[in-house]
Amino acid sequence: WLAFCLNTLGSTIIFVTTILAIQNRDTMSPAVVGLIITYSLSVTDALKWFVRTNSELENKSISIERIDEYCHLKPEAPWDLCNQKLTNDWPQNGIIRFQDYSTRYRENLDLVLKEINLSIEASEKVGVIGRTGAGKSSITLALFRVVEPVSGTIFIDDIDITKIGLHNLREKLTIIPQDPVLFTGNLRINLDPNNEHSDDEIWKSLEKSYLKTFVSNLSEGLEYNIEEGGANLSTSEIAFPFYSAVQGRLPSLLLSNAFTKENAKLIPC
Repeated sequence: WLAFCLNTLGSTIIFVTTILAIQNRDTMSPAVVGLIITYSLSVTDALKWFVRTNSELENKSISIERIDEYCHLKPEAPWDLCNQKLTNDWPQNGIIRFQDYSTRYRENLDLVLKEINLSIEASEKVGVIGRTGAGKSSITLALFRVVEPVSGTIFIDDIDITKIGLHNLREKLTIIPQDPVLFTGNLRINLDPNNEHSDDEIWKSLEKSYLKTFVSNLSEGLEYNIEEGGANLSTSEIAFPFYSAVQGRLPSLLLSNAFTKENAKLIPC
């Protein structure tokens, strides 16, 4: 529609210019008339260029707005707090306690969790069920401190998680996300990104998660190349490295978004 309007406008300008040139043919030289009509023919392209440039400028302005927004973002909590040292085996029991916990995603928005009081004992398996927007994922975000509390706090094994560094907290928790993401590289890197385990340990974790046969049948085994986003794997196979990694870590706290009967068989009891 915009192109049609621009072409119509350009054609109108050319028509009017030509009529005026004909009416004034006695007072204007042929060279001047030809020059005027030639320039009028380029009006349509000039209008299209102006509209396209204006649209690109508007799109680029969004980037400036985002940069300004990021410059005013409130920074996250410290990544590491030297005055809070946790033991290597924390959390030993995995006891979680929400104490009058409330949070929201941004200021001036309604609370997504309001005065939650919840206790989860060691070795308990707890499923949170609710409609869309009920706050199921918000509880997970709260445990990882992706969102900070408005009031109240969360204790894990009697440690207030708001008093420890983000890295100290997040490296101790394990999650199977709803939408698994694989990195470009070989399968081994996705199973052990920090290169903390030997090949034998990785194969043992694959065996425990019933994935040893699957990996053995791959053309290059642990060195099998993973394309971006796991494009060369099926939807169900993309989540397999997460199950194996869970078996390798055997965490005291394991969180899973959208837990299903099928993947329950691959998770340690």
